[in-house]
Amino acid sequence: MSDIALDLPKSSSATGAIGLTREQTKNLALASLGSFLEFYEFMVFGFFAVVIGKLFFPPGLPEAVRIFQAFALYSLGFALRPVSGAIIGHLGDKFGRKRMFIVTIFIMAVPTICIGAMPTYAQIGVVAPVILLVLRMIQGIAIAGEFAGASVFVSEHVPRKQLATANAVLLGTTWLGFFLGAGSGALLADILHPAALESWGWRIPFVLGGIFGLISVYLRRSLDESPLFKELRQRRDPTRSSPFREAIQACPGRMIFVAGLASYLGTMIIILYFYMPTFLAANYGFDRASVFNVNAAALLFAALVCPLWGWVADRIGYGLVLGIGAAGLGVSLFVFFTVLQSIATVPATLMWWYLAFSLLMATAGVVPLLSAAPFPTEHRLTGFGFGYNVGIVISATAPTVMAWIVLSHGKLAVAYFALLVGAIGVVLAIATGRIPLLLNQELGK
Repeated sequence: MSDIALDLPKSSSATGAIGLTREQTKNLALASLGSFLEFYEFMVFGFFAVVIGKLFFPPGLPEAVRIFQAFALYSLGFALRPVSGAIIGHLGDKFGRKRMFIVTIFIMAVPTICIGAMPTYAQIGVVAPVILLVLRMIQGIAIAGEFAGASVFVSEHVPRKQLATANAVLLGTTWLGFFLGAGSGALLADILHPAALESWGWRIPFVLGGIFGLISVYLRRSLDESPLFKELRQRRDPTRSSPFREAIQACPGRMIFVAGLASYLGTMIIILYFYMPTFLAANYGFDRASVFNVNAAALLFAALVCPLWGWVADRIGYGLVLGIGAAGLGVSLFVFFTVLQSIATVPATLMWWYLAFSLLMATAGVVPLLSAAPFPTEHRLTGFGFGYNVGIVISATAPTVMAWIVLSHGKLAVAYFALLVGAIGVVLAIATGRIPLLLNQELGK
């Protein structure tokens, strides 16, 4: 395959450590900011869900009900994602990636600040949970388009030989957002008195995250539209097209493939970093604080390793890397769950298991690329945005499924669920060889 020749200023011709010019590196960095904020805020809201439930819902309700309502709002972003992803993708394919790219981070940042500044139920009554609901709905719309938009924008800017590396950096940045979101919550919980944390301390991460988002809006104004979308505009008028209808008619199988990728990725992340800490503490007596520290270290490790797997995938193939990770995770998680009773007697070994899982989880750095590459430029963002977010909604059922498995079949049965998810990843990796990657073909012209 021939190398891509992008029209870049001579001052941008110097390449960095991952083979990108300074201009391409800037595009990648600014694209990553929104995904970082998305997952940072997602983690912060989850971390403070109990506090939010107490402050924004009627005090007469049982604590369990208030917590349930807070987590219901937490999950609302999932429910809206497919429709929002289709709408934002449709608009991005009609009017340009850059324009929607700026819009999505703006409508993510403003509600984040508002959540940190809004009055509580004690101050404005029933209006408080209503406002909170509206703000979470707006964030859900932005979240659905941000990650897909970032991946498509980056993929249409970088050379073909660095596609997996660039997308793995993007995914690694989202995990860094998870890490710093959880870390900021834990830090405030450590340094503030519980009364201060509940009174005003919980607001700090939201306000800081929102300000970071507004700064990102300003910085993204300097981005250039993607070369492939510019070329599309020269060939036809995308504003007269109907990307969603075209994607549904032309690429239904590819959208199902992308939904499968997102479901695999989301479920594995939930198993490892969200469900596992509670499962270990509740069923095997692990110290919650220790498990949290291990979990945070593993997330950071995954974020750092992700670009390395992207670099490998650019050389040996996207499907092979995905298959290595899926098979490794399925088997290692199966072994882990079956010998967990022994691991619980030596808790210090938990860190090594988690680091091994994260090393394999980082192979999912190819998922964003494999979600963008099957579609033509005409409806790439629509196909990615809708298919990927359908898969994320499917993955959101994982905690409920695993809880049911434990109740119905015992805690050891979770091992078989993890093995099944790994097997699904292997099937998707094999299918990669049969899916035409139109993005690679376009960049190889």
